[in-house]
Amino acid sequence: MVGRTGIVSIQARMGSTRLPGKVLLPIKENRVIERVMNQCDTNSVVEQVVLAIGDEPENDALTELCQRNNYEYVVGPEDDLLDRHRNVAKAFDPDFQVRVTGDCPFVPTDEIVRLVQAHHANDAVYTTNADDSIPDGIVVDVVEVDVLNELAALGDEHPTSRLRQNPENWNVSFDVPEKWTGLSEAHLAVDTPSDYWMLIDAIESVGGDPMKVAKWCLDHQNRSE
Repeated sequence: MVGRTGIVSIQARMGSTRLPGKVLLPIKENRVIERVMNQCDTNSVVEQVVLAIGDEPENDALTELCQRNNYEYVVGPEDDLLDRHRNVAKAFDPDFQVRVTGDCPFVPTDEIVRLVQAHHANDAVYTTNADDSIPDGIVVDVVEVDVLNELAALGDEHPTSRLRQNPENWNVSFDVPEKWTGLSEAHLAVDTPSDYWMLIDAIESVGGDPMKVAKWCLDHQNRSE
């Protein structure tokens, strides 16, 4: 696996039924999407962090953010996530991509490193930590670009659904992080207004460490029930 190149491709858009514009909401000194990018910026396993932005007009605010701050981005179909990520691959020509969603400001940096290393060690075409036993907001996918192209040829519009649903047909590695199991009720994605304010309160109380934030959220969610 020596010499293989990888990038993080963060899917992001302004449209959201429950919390429109959530990726540009502030969290401390950054916006949600900037915090996601900072969490993904690990040059030990990837060369670049790129935003995969939808092509609807409301996403112009995102492209403006990127232009103002020299963030790398590629625009692609709003409703075809697979093609959006493939556009990123065409622009930067990596061997593999790390897929993260733009509403996950506490995605653990060490989890990205761990999964990329596991992906190479297992010679997998797709590696994920997605599992019902871990919190929303820390899911990371590592997928070979060649496989993204195969999925497109099959008519898919999502980069991982077929791989998760039919692992027997692909060399898929499900690698669940033991230290995160049992924290599934903690919600670390910004999906609703209540999620956002819970995470704001958490980072004000315990700082930005993802595990501390998860435990704080879980404790306070339980208290409010």
